Amino acid sequence: MTEKKKNESFEYRLLLTPVYDDTIKKEGIRFLLETTKQFTNFAYVIDVHDVLKGGSLRWTLHGLRAPSMIMPTTGTARFEKVYFDLPKKIDFTFVKKGKLQHTASIKFLKNGYEVAAAESGLLKIYRDEQEFNDNRISDSLAPELKPDSHRGSSLTSPEQKKKT
Repeated sequence: MTEKKKNESFEYRLLLTPVYDDTIKKEGIRFLLETTKQFTNFAYVIDVHDVLKGGSLRWTLHGLRAPSMIMPTTGTARFEKVYFDLPKKIDFTFVKKGKLQHTASIKFLKNGYEVAAAESGLLKIYRDEQEFNDNRISDSLAPELKPDSHRGSSLTSPEQKKKT
């Protein structure tokens, strides 16, 4: 891994996009959170506890959980929520394990929004869905291949046979 890649790595990606809900006839902002880590057994759901008070939005991560589905899929873990009637400016705080956090100030404008965020190795914020999708592979971390420690080798060497 190059030094540049180490400095640019992060654990989560967040996409902010405007949406319109036809049912309630309101505009909102979709927050889509995704891990950079790829999972081989399930595409997990990120368990997020969110609190919106005034101009402050705080997301606290509580781990991952397997989704309820008929067929398991692979991929990243995700969490998605749409917020309606957000103030024109919010302070967004993203907390993992009570200690690691990322803060950003988000200003909503008529033709988009501005994000002022501190650099961290925890979260990268995207404002463009095309860019978010285009960078998915380059942002991703390959799944860890772990040895199957529950099975021993059924083959024995001639030296091991002589010892027994």
